[in-house]
Amino acid sequence: MRKLYCAILALSVILGCKNNTAKIEPPRPLPKVAFKNIFHSGFKSFSKKEIDGYTLDSIQWVDAVYKDNDHMPIWITDSLTLSDEAQQLISHLLNARNYGLQTQYYPTQIISELANKLKTDIVLSEKEEVASILEPVLTYSYMLFGMHLNRGILTSIDSLTVLPRKEFTVDMPRYLNGAFQADSLMSKLLDLQPEQVQYKHLQKALEAYLKQADLSTNSVEVIPYKEDSLKAIEFSKQALQLHGYLDAKGSDSAYINALQKFQTDHGLNPDGVIGKNTARALSVSPYEYYQKIVASLERWRWKNNWNGYYLYVNIPSFRLQLFKDGKLAKEYVTVVGAVKNETPEIADTLEYIIAYPYWHVPNKIAVEEVLVKAKKDSTYLERNNFDILNSKREILDPKSIDWSKMTANNFKYSVRQEGGSANSLGYVKFIFPNKYSIYLHDTPTKYYFSYESRAYSHGCVRVQHALDLADFLLENDENRYTLDSIKSFIDRRKERVISLNHKIPIYIYYMPTVADSLGNIIFYEDVYGLDNKLIQRLVSYGKQ
Repeated sequence: MRKLYCAILALSVILGCKNNTAKIEPPRPLPKVAFKNIFHSGFKSFSKKEIDGYTLDSIQWVDAVYKDNDHMPIWITDSLTLSDEAQQLISHLLNARNYGLQTQYYPTQIISELANKLKTDIVLSEKEEVASILEPVLTYSYMLFGMHLNRGILTSIDSLTVLPRKEFTVDMPRYLNGAFQADSLMSKLLDLQPEQVQYKHLQKALEAYLKQADLSTNSVEVIPYKEDSLKAIEFSKQALQLHGYLDAKGSDSAYINALQKFQTDHGLNPDGVIGKNTARALSVSPYEYYQKIVASLERWRWKNNWNGYYLYVNIPSFRLQLFKDGKLAKEYVTVVGAVKNETPEIADTLEYIIAYPYWHVPNKIAVEEVLVKAKKDSTYLERNNFDILNSKREILDPKSIDWSKMTANNFKYSVRQEGGSANSLGYVKFIFPNKYSIYLHDTPTKYYFSYESRAYSHGCVRVQHALDLADFLLENDENRYTLDSIKSFIDRRKERVISLNHKIPIYIYYMPTVADSLGNIIFYEDVYGLDNKLIQRLVSYGKQ
């Protein structure tokens, strides 16, 4: 890419330095076929330039576009002026922030210089040269911008998600030529964006956000109220002013309203109290919040499109949403994996529900928690309805085991917890087979659902009102089993697997920043610190 810039810049300098006293030939209408031949001749050397600094995957370079269309100009008119579509493309590039991208990713400076040169009263031969350079640069920018809109800018997403990135299958040269022939260059360009309604809401909200937000890098370090009440109030007022929530002369009631609105917009309990989570959120600069929006838009571009009927768990929001016909039908509060037991991103299908389930304790939990407690308390296993099984899946008498000699290394048994009200999975679990053994489930530990931050599980997703979720899924599945069936299995203390007639897509994603249909942006806590990693990668990319 830098070589391309240098080549074009050098040509611009040469053109700018030519004798200004030369006789100016008045521009004359040029048949497109005439410029096509001139462009073809001038393009031969241009198309041989290497484009370094970018990995375009399966995309062929600019020469493929013009080979396919027999070197027909796309952006330059017969009069050697920029077409309306060219001007719209330049506007999109200059306003790339509206899409969570950066103008610096594209050769906008060179484009602006050449576009301005094209407008000046230069001799016709020079104008033809300028047009012959500007044409393929715009084509390159269209394809690069389109690729970024579709798949994101990072070439590698290692350590940012365990999900494979969606495959980029767009043949950009053919796509561009098709859009040109259909006279829909700009609409087709924007059609390359993700189709998910969650992405669309966030992208539109970003446009509105940029019109009113001050992307200042300044910040105010706010401390919790319990540490110093006076300073907490003083600094929080300053932070609210910085973020545009409060006027400098705002009253006490205006301050409380502003604080509660800020808390709502950041996924916090709007209690008007400056707790540690509120203080931490207030201490972030406006520009950092802009970066968080950019990070979530980038994440959406890695994902395959979806629509229709599906389950969506957003890990940082601690919520499960059920969409039907593309519209939100149900929403449930969740508890997700603790920082040391992160819930991974998953894209799978929900296949069956288990009523009154056993909990087959993972070996890691068995040796690190159950074994430790069993050694300290001889009644622990019986009180919590744990069975000890040998390799033949036979239930053993715990008293037959010398617990004093048991260690993590020699504990060769399996642990299972019987179903019931004390079972860690509650009365129902929802299975979408995956290599991480992650599933949705009920829980007897209800108090966590009232917490502001709810990252406490071993990795699986606990769902508040899980029986209601089961009821909705079975009813919409037209299943022969119903909620009453599940309650019957519970009453009889009988585990039962209920297969769904229609498998349901489920997506567990990590999206700390979201927006609703009204354009309200919510910034959730970066509970696993993945936003920071992604933002650092994006900043590094911008410096290349």
